[in-house]
Amino acid sequence: MKKMKTTLAVLAVSILMAPQAEARSLERILKECGIGAAIFKNTPAAAAISNIIWDLGTTATLSDITGKCNYTKNVKVAMFVSSSYDKLETEVATGNGQYLETLSELSGKKISDIRASFTKVVSGKEYSKMSEVQKADKLYNIVTK
Repeated sequence: MKKMKTTLAVLAVSILMAPQAEARSLERILKECGIGAAIFKNTPAAAAISNIIWDLGTTATLSDITGKCNYTKNVKVAMFVSSSYDKLETEVATGNGQYLETLSELSGKKISDIRASFTKVVSGKEYSKMSEVQKADKLYNIVTK
């Protein structure tokens, strides 16, 4: 419920700020911004499709409004981890999957290294008491340090 309220608040701010942004078509935004564009740099159609699948284009739209899609590597990683943590958690545990491969590609870290470090976090006593945001932060720190 809290996540939904946060998402709605972000969307409301986006709508209020939208008229101030440079006018760009939604198609162009979906192809050039957001997580999809970060992952599929040379395939605009795939970027647009992935942006729609992952968060209905919210991240792409927000990134366009706030900065014309200029991301550093770590910002791309943070966006990806925060938007797909549930899938990443499962795939890190199993050792394979599209999300894990993408995380490895974005961060430049080997899958085996990500798994080894994250296993230590998951096996800790405090892990079960962490919020999803705290868990995602741990994974982010593993792949960016």
